[in-house]
Amino acid sequence: MVLGITGISGSGKQEASRFFEQRGWVILNADELGHQSYRPYTLVWKTVVREFGEGILNQDDTINRQKLSQKVFDPNDPIGSETRLKKLNEVIHPYIHRRITDFIHRHFRRGSNIVVEGALWQELKMHEYCDKIILLTSTVGAREKRIMQRDHIPAEIHQMRIKNQNDPERFDYLIENNGSVEDLFKKLNVVYKGWSL
Repeated sequence: MVLGITGISGSGKQEASRFFEQRGWVILNADELGHQSYRPYTLVWKTVVREFGEGILNQDDTINRQKLSQKVFDPNDPIGSETRLKKLNEVIHPYIHRRITDFIHRHFRRGSNIVVEGALWQELKMHEYCDKIILLTSTVGAREKRIMQRDHIPAEIHQMRIKNQNDPERFDYLIENNGSVEDLFKKLNVVYKGWSL
């Protein structure tokens, strides 16, 4: 099975993936693929630096994701932010598509069950890869708390980031995740027990 796990940033996708990883599934984090595409001196890296300037670089020439976010998402320029995000996605998304396809083909041949985790579900058309999809939802407060602890970004940047994320139109399971990790695992276990794998 190829299972999709999605939800707006901060909804708990990584914890949900960990539930399946503990049961022997292989995990592909599509959002992390986007971060990997920034490796220094690759074509994606060169294009992003040319578009957003060398000010987004760390001393070792890696892209500083926090600085890039601040370049892309300007609370005082929402229209410009949408344009900049579109340009960034046009560079990164083809790379992510190739990597997802390669990953699924490689692990399918090994007989593995696969989780594909990502927030930009609609934009990447990730439903095309998946047999079943779990959508995680959380309150704004719960999501913001997780994001602030994880990414250490200002609330304004977080709000602009999630504004550009959309839940999928089609999904098989909807799970509310406003409590503890243990509560999330219990809900996932109910779903998991219903499958014959």
